[in-house]
Amino acid sequence: MPDKIVKRVIEDILEEAGQDMPTEDDVEFVETVDRIAFLTGYRTIELCWMTWLVQSEGEKIRMEKYGDVLGRI
Repeated sequence: MPDKIVKRVIEDILEEAGQDMPTEDDVEFVETVDRIAFLTGYRTIELCWMTWLVQSEGEKIRMEKYGDVLGRI
């Protein structure tokens, strides 16, 4: 899902890892996340949720608040 938060987190991870994978438009971004999913063994929905769960919400990261969600998907 080319959501702005998901896109920002994935782009930050790619930059930090020194990977040059296309994310300019929504189609490129979806294809890149599909590629990451293939390479890592995670499903794309898991990658999407992980990006949301590492973001902070107030003084806590969302993982502390919603961590049990991953077990349900």
